[in-house]
Amino acid sequence: MIFRRLVSAATILAGLVILPAAASAANGFTTGNVNVRAGPGTRYAAVGMLLAGTPVDIRSCQANWCNVRGDRLRGWVSANFLTRANYRPPVVVVPPPIFVRPPAYRPPYWNRPPSWNRPPSPRPPRPGPPGANCRIAPGFPCPR
Repeated sequence: MIFRRLVSAATILAGLVILPAAASAANGFTTGNVNVRAGPGTRYAAVGMLLAGTPVDIRSCQANWCNVRGDRLRGWVSANFLTRANYRPPVVVVPPPIFVRPPAYRPPYWNRPPSWNRPPSPRPPRPGPPGANCRIAPGFPCPR
């Protein structure tokens, strides 16, 4: 009697552990941009759209349509756009922009303004100590 109760308790416990594992959803990915619909077919209204590479939980499938849950959407998706393999979207390589600076423009001498062709103006003389530049006739003192 005790043996039967232990076996039935073990069976019930095993059923409680195994049953949720069998009912859990399978993981999958969308292989392209796909509409999520309210029912299994194109005649049902579109609820939203999943982008390529979006992870989804595949709950059940029937007649090439799968009930999925992913990216805050629940509904039916065509099985042609689902995969259970690890999906990686295609890599897009964008070349960096290339900027070419134009060469510095210096017009030829005949098109230059006249100020470009003048020689530089001479600098004024440097000031020296007071009385050093006094140029009076010999024998006369410099004014202070």
